[in-house]
Amino acid sequence: MNNIFLNIHGFGSSGKNSKAAALACSFPTHELISPDLPADPEECLTLLESIIAENSNRPLVMQGSSMGGLYALVMHIRHKIPALLINPALTPASLVEKRVGETYDFGNGKQIIITSEHVNKFAKVENEIEKAICEGLVKKDKVLALLGEQDEVLDQNVMKGLLKKLGVEIVSFETDHHFTGYDKVTENNRKVRNFLLKN
Repeated sequence: MNNIFLNIHGFGSSGKNSKAAALACSFPTHELISPDLPADPEECLTLLESIIAENSNRPLVMQGSSMGGLYALVMHIRHKIPALLINPALTPASLVEKRVGETYDFGNGKQIIITSEHVNKFAKVENEIEKAICEGLVKKDKVLALLGEQDEVLDQNVMKGLLKKLGVEIVSFETDHHFTGYDKVTENNRKVRNFLLKN
């Protein structure tokens, strides 16, 4: 049975992002689940939990980019599902805090106003990452992180530090936060292809 790919998009993006398209083109015989996610992290994690529960008897592999990488990591910690993290945003509270009061446009046409409540909820998600570090909750062969060395959004030194504490293997690429060229990675990079297909 082919793996099912669960694509988890970043904050402000949509289920029709370029990462989903890359999987669809590179693995046309595999089922792809790529939902539009809410801005609220608790609602987002609840939705992902329901998708995982609905597919509990099927071989699921997650792919998460930016904030979606954070969510994919949390779902791995909870359920040990394989997760490919693409420029994961592992310190979301500080990122969102800088934008409190702003109207944020999502790729699916929706708008939200970022509030301090968002910041507090993201801080709770960060606590799950800290717990995973302390308790060694990541299965190292089931998580792979792809980092863009030209990332203009995240401090990749901070992300690398957290990923190393978690025991996650890191593969670096000369690309940006959007991870331009990801379609070529899914087509040609043996490590990434093997990870997506073997788990």
